Amino acid sequence: MKSADARTLEALSLNNRNPFTIEANHGLIDQVPPDMRLLHYTRITIPAQYLPFFAFYHPKIGNIHLDGLPQVMHREMQYVIWSIVKGGGRVPCAGLGLLMRELAETSRRLKAEGQDWESLMDRTPAQWRKELSISWAKRTRALPNPSTLRTMAGTLDRAAKLMWFAYDDGPWWKREVWSLELDSRIPRERDNPPKTTAIHWHEVAPSWLRLGAMFYVKTELERGDIAWATALQRHNGIKIFGRFLTGRNVDTPLLAKNPQECRTLMLNFLTESAFRTQSGSRREHSGTSSIVAAVRGLYEFMVDHADDAAQAGIDSRWAGVTPDYSRLIRPGDLPRKSKKKPFDETRLYSEHTMSQIALHAPLLGASRTDGGLGDPQAMRILLLLLSTGRRASEICMIDVNPLVPVPGAEDTGSERIAKLRYQQTKIDGAPETIFIDSEAIEIVAEQQRWLKDHLERNQIKGPPPQYLFIRNHNNLHGKRPYSSHVFRTQLRKLVDLADIRDENDQPLQLARTHNFRHTKATNLLNAGVPLHVVQRYLGHTTPEMTMHYAQTLDATAKAEFIKYRKLTAEGNQPLMHAEDLYDLMALDARTDRVLPNGWCTLPPAQTCGKGNACLTCDLFVTDERFLGVHEGELVALDSLVEKRQDAHRQRTGEPMSENHVWLTLRRREQRALEAIVEAIKDPSLGATPVAGAGTTARTDSDVHRAPRQVPS
Repeated sequence: MKSADARTLEALSLNNRNPFTIEANHGLIDQVPPDMRLLHYTRITIPAQYLPFFAFYHPKIGNIHLDGLPQVMHREMQYVIWSIVKGGGRVPCAGLGLLMRELAETSRRLKAEGQDWESLMDRTPAQWRKELSISWAKRTRALPNPSTLRTMAGTLDRAAKLMWFAYDDGPWWKREVWSLELDSRIPRERDNPPKTTAIHWHEVAPSWLRLGAMFYVKTELERGDIAWATALQRHNGIKIFGRFLTGRNVDTPLLAKNPQECRTLMLNFLTESAFRTQSGSRREHSGTSSIVAAVRGLYEFMVDHADDAAQAGIDSRWAGVTPDYSRLIRPGDLPRKSKKKPFDETRLYSEHTMSQIALHAPLLGASRTDGGLGDPQAMRILLLLLSTGRRASEICMIDVNPLVPVPGAEDTGSERIAKLRYQQTKIDGAPETIFIDSEAIEIVAEQQRWLKDHLERNQIKGPPPQYLFIRNHNNLHGKRPYSSHVFRTQLRKLVDLADIRDENDQPLQLARTHNFRHTKATNLLNAGVPLHVVQRYLGHTTPEMTMHYAQTLDATAKAEFIKYRKLTAEGNQPLMHAEDLYDLMALDARTDRVLPNGWCTLPPAQTCGKGNACLTCDLFVTDERFLGVHEGELVALDSLVEKRQDAHRQRTGEPMSENHVWLTLRRREQRALEAIVEAIKDPSLGATPVAGAGTTARTDSDVHRAPRQVPS
């Protein structure tokens, strides 16, 4: 099986010329520090600050010698070694030392045979493997064993890939492999490293579609219209479209001879490829939308930019795309988004489950010799998830110094709290800090101590890492955060190791880290924390988002509702029992019946015709929780009346009469509020629902304005 580096090189060489030039080769050495331009990389010659980046794992691992290679390759291999060090990786001393020895032997053989060569780029990796095998066989009278050949080939592929990107100075977007790690010219988000750092455009066929899509996505990236993750989605959608076109033998951007055939072709694409996967299963709505957005976006872009594309060397046939192509896929062609499924309460962790997770979390950090997984970072990430309910990606990417002091929090006798600054990875403009307690503060401090010891233990000097949790491999500079994918893998291992089970005696789906978020939100709401506070804590921009993620259990909602005495605007007992009232209103689902100061018990099949007259309506229900709200409303209303009276007196020279149209309505609201407040405070009513105050302030016209029935 070919390595990922070999597949990348194969794709690069498929439709691109060899990028080597002698001028570019001489420029390589300028990028290497003078003290790293060595012919012999040994434990003695390598500068001390760089020695930790060389994988001399045990004394038997030999040194790396370049003296048997041509001058051109000297510069290439010095650049390769420095690139690995600069990227925070470890130079594979065993593999690279072996490869340099065999390349030197092959160099002497080729020179003796009259075959000129000077650069690693003079042959493909496959050709080099053949030449290396020949040299090995001539020297040992046997072919290298598969393990030795794999060691040499893997190191060779990596070096050749680094050299290709170093030599290629053409437009970055025309290279059929876009790599964030190897090409700094590609636009990217500074604080949001992606999970996938490469886009392989060579997977897209036919060529006219591939090049047009590359120009389209490149333009969107440079303008800042999309992020890297969206560019990946664009690539995937266009790849699926290309697979469909190839199967239909379509070889033109115009798709067909006339608009009707184009429309028919696009409908077939939706049915056969956009709505269903290659295996025939139905795609999720989000997947279909992503594919359609990529294809429709490409054609809408080409309507306006075909001339620009032609100047960039893209197929000139795109110029024939007219505005009609923007309507080949219409809104009515897509299936409606399915209704949101009822909240699955099994997604919430019970107190017992949470305690089991906390009990076994230390196994993540325990050494392998002690029966653990040897990953203390994963242990602390899990503990922060338990404590905060953040997204796993947000915890993995928090800054190395994420705590913001809270004034007064250090006062004697006060609870120790701080603000945790995290990376908001999903919602632009949402809050990026939350309050945390002393337990979470100590977890952060413990990880900071571990990180400091880790850097000292590996003799890594220089600026501190950007992230608190860092990737374990090829990341000695600490520039890359701990991968949330690796974290979920570790959680699966923890479940297997500790045999953690849910209430149904099934292995716990601990890798579904969003369950921590559901659980935290639900616990906050059930504890009586106001919705807007929970919204702020979760980092949401709208209450609707919070209501989706933070569901209140039905039993809890019912208990909380029945716990309080329900009063109607009349101040009397409602005619139905409190439990029946709850079932009618279904408050956890009927948010359109939740009012700022109570509830509306109007049946769902009816609509209100009373406008803004809740206080004098006999369907208005309130309870003790809203006593302060009603008292505040009464004070504000009294103040408003006084201000309007003063304004009226200054304007007319006399006070507003009691039959004034505005004052009549305000007096009615005052009488209703006074009756409601009095009824709530009346101790003789006990804990049973009552009714009866606000309607005394109504007029006959209010009584006759009954709710109207919605036509069926």
